[in-house]
Amino acid sequence: MQFDWWTFAIQLVNIAVLGWLLARFLFRPVAHIIAERKAETARVLEKAEDARRAALEAEGAAEAERDRIVAERLELIEKARADADAQKAALIDKARNEAAAILEKAKSEAEHATEEERVRQLRRATDLAVAMAGRLLADLPVDARVAGYAERLAGAIDALDAGERTAILENDGGLHLVAPRMLSEEERAAVDAAIGQRVPHDGPLPVETDETLIAGLELRSRHGAIRNSLGADLERMAKALNDNEKG
Repeated sequence: MQFDWWTFAIQLVNIAVLGWLLARFLFRPVAHIIAERKAETARVLEKAEDARRAALEAEGAAEAERDRIVAERLELIEKARADADAQKAALIDKARNEAAAILEKAKSEAEHATEEERVRQLRRATDLAVAMAGRLLADLPVDARVAGYAERLAGAIDALDAGERTAILENDGGLHLVAPRMLSEEERAAVDAAIGQRVPHDGPLPVETDETLIAGLELRSRHGAIRNSLGADLERMAKALNDNEKG
């Protein structure tokens, strides 16, 4: 078999032409398309990374804003509590001053009256002083009627002697909590936290409302009561005034 150099040369030319055509019309466009796809993928990934960073920054800003709002809320609550305490103290001082002024006036008028009339006038003045004090203290803010009294109630429990404490806090003695109004969940939790370890009772204590407390929290049972309210303070003040005049 004889080798045909012309045929071989023509085949080489054909191969060269085919390679040029493939490179010109196939490989180059395909390479361009692949490059564009890579560039697009890179842009998408970069946008996704930017979005992720923005989301993290937004989350951090939201957490910072939430912390700021919580801090402001706590500050407002503390300020409101301080204002309520100050208002409560001012009202109590005003009530005491009003009661003292009425009593002093009654003393002056009673000096020129008979003994029976004198006692009657003093009793009426005492009742008037206590009633006026009650009306003044009834203007206390709603929150101030309960705020701080859970800790005072715990202190009152601790101040009892062992026998009296055991008698009042017996499980089967109908022990219940008395408040001037219905308690919120937050207030009830504060009461349970303050006296829970001191009161032998399964579950939350029953709550009774008694507006005559005006402000405060008391524990009552069939065996006695732990007084811890402005109403009780006014009763003690009335008794002290009457005892003072009798003496």
